[in-house]
Amino acid sequence: MPYLNIRWKIVSTYLIIILVVLLVLSAFLLNTLYSYLFDQRKMDVLTDTNIIASIVSEDFTTDYINQKLPQMPLEKNARAIVVNTGSIVLYDSYKETSMTGKTFINASITNALLPNGKNSSNAFKDNGSWFIDATVPIIKNGQTVGAVYLIVSGDSVASIIAHIQNSLVLLGALILLFVGIFSTSIAGVLTFPIERFTKFINNMPKDSLQHVQINSHDEIGQLALAFNNLIDRMAELEEKRRTFVSNASHELKTPLSIIKLLSDSLIQTENPDPEFIKEFLSDMNKEVERLTRIIEKLLDMTQMDSSQSSMQFIHTDIREITGEVYEKLLPLAKNKDISLSLNQPDDEVILPVERDTLTEAVYNIADNSIKYTEPGGTVSINVSRDLGSVYIDIADTGIGIPKEEIQKVFDRFYRVDKARARETGGTGLGLSIALDAVKLHNGHIEVKSEEEVGSRFIIALPYAEELTPAEASPSFKGE
Repeated sequence: MPYLNIRWKIVSTYLIIILVVLLVLSAFLLNTLYSYLFDQRKMDVLTDTNIIASIVSEDFTTDYINQKLPQMPLEKNARAIVVNTGSIVLYDSYKETSMTGKTFINASITNALLPNGKNSSNAFKDNGSWFIDATVPIIKNGQTVGAVYLIVSGDSVASIIAHIQNSLVLLGALILLFVGIFSTSIAGVLTFPIERFTKFINNMPKDSLQHVQINSHDEIGQLALAFNNLIDRMAELEEKRRTFVSNASHELKTPLSIIKLLSDSLIQTENPDPEFIKEFLSDMNKEVERLTRIIEKLLDMTQMDSSQSSMQFIHTDIREITGEVYEKLLPLAKNKDISLSLNQPDDEVILPVERDTLTEAVYNIADNSIKYTEPGGTVSINVSRDLGSVYIDIADTGIGIPKEEIQKVFDRFYRVDKARARETGGTGLGLSIALDAVKLHNGHIEVKSEEEVGSRFIIALPYAEELTPAEASPSFKGE
């Protein structure tokens, strides 16, 4: 689809603005000039008419008028007419079609012959030509005895205006040309970074994320900075994706390799002992269960990432969630000879939550605590409410987490003790899922741990019954 680039938009905008300004300015100048020149011309004609009326008033007789007026230097193509009070023409300077002796009816003459008649002057156009006329009453002994009518051509004024108009058109064309050249240059300077930016993006290799280099401190520079920040975020996401794929592939490959090794051993063993087969099949079954757990965790994460907008947040008593987790994990704790306790307030703790995801978060953390606690140890789940937040505190007396590792425990597939994780069936996804679920509720998880002493995971959720996840602001109380 054809498009008009920014450069030509800028140029056309400049030209349109200048054109409009020139048109308005030219119209104003021509109108002012028209009024000024014609007013001056009418004043000149009226002055000449007054001179004629003054001469004629000395002796208002036909003989005197015909003797004096031919001697007056009238301009070329001017016509002077003198009438008496009856509008009878006593003198007409235009001999070819002289109106001498005839009645000359004219509005300006009629007005001039009235008592207290006044001078008048007009400009008008007739058959494409401009004319200027003037009428002055002839006063003798305080009485109006006649009138003088003088008409001259106004084409000279019109030609001056036309010449100035043509000059304005030529000047306007030159200004438009200059503005066009100037604005094209300026637009080129302004749009060059954008064109360079666009070319850089179009030529960027598909398998490489690169920064654009634009040294500008205006909006284009800000756009380049935002683009570079976006590239950084994309690079970070791409690195996480590759790490995730690598880790997931490794986690899936390990049980598959063991199953392959066990199955090859069975195939290559002639007449294997039934107990031997049973042992191998049992090991293979454990690896299949491990694969199943990994896939289920991956599916949980995928569903959480893709369906947040469709999740339903329902006001729920948090005690019900922690109680459900406690009941599910109690058999596991007893099998490991671990004391699992639940401490909750007597009053309801109502929050708008997505029950399944929050239950999964609490379960994963508590399950992790049991897995990494030695027999004879303790794991406690405590619920409290304070300063606008609800806290779910899960503490254990397990192996603990090194200080330098605490920030990594929520990374996907990360495990502090890989050997123990293998024994317990850990996938390294539980805490990552828990963190995502808590963030979905605008909450935080704080971790406190000491090696060989134990770990403490504190889930903090903003507390307000009318609060929705979109409106909630993170609130956390450190202890």
